[in-house]
Amino acid sequence: MHTSSDLDSALDALYAAFSRYPLPAKSDVCDHCVSAERVLATRAAPLRMLTASALEPYAWNALNTWGDIDEFKHYLPRLLELLILEELDGFLHAQSLMLRVGVRWRSWRQTEQRAITATVGAWWRHTLSNYPRDVDIMRLIEIIADCLELDLAPYLAKWESNTAETAARHMASLMQDFTVTVARDTEWDRLLDNWIRGSAPAEILEAGFFSASSPEVAQELSNALEIHRIWSQH
Repeated sequence: MHTSSDLDSALDALYAAFSRYPLPAKSDVCDHCVSAERVLATRAAPLRMLTASALEPYAWNALNTWGDIDEFKHYLPRLLELLILEELDGFLHAQSLMLRVGVRWRSWRQTEQRAITATVGAWWRHTLSNYPRDVDIMRLIEIIADCLELDLAPYLAKWESNTAETAARHMASLMQDFTVTVARDTEWDRLLDNWIRGSAPAEILEAGFFSASSPEVAQELSNALEIHRIWSQH
């Protein structure tokens, strides 16, 4: 997949921030859970050349039955890159991996925290500019606000300034997902609820509707506008 210079720059900075964690000479692995061949596959190429198939067993087992936090930090930039590029299955791995980051990252070096925040911001912008996505917009919101406990407001503000059809289609997806999701008693969920009931989603959907690339997309956005109209009156 083609990547924007924005995302490329964020990923380069992420690799640089975590470059202080070399691959350990030997991994501490449960040999009943992970075969020696799978361990060797994660060591068969330079980090940025490791494939999703080589790293998927590690993604399943990292910090549980495979490796320590330094090894996790070694692989983390490549794991995030593969998630964002949709080479590693985001439906299976995104929230699980980001939860493992989320419970630890606030104690990490400031350079590492800043690199993760910048990468997540680039991931968000990349998502708004591409549709559909493996990690859909609701799941990415959960990663940002729930797993990483980042302030959701700046991300929503960035969405408001994006007039692309892709951003509108993500809004249509969110209108479907959010209105059938069980409410959580969290500050970020209340913020999102209030935002969705406001005018910004309708403006995003209307911008996409009037420049829709096909009748099918126009209908999709029209349906979402009706959902927004009903939801905003509740």
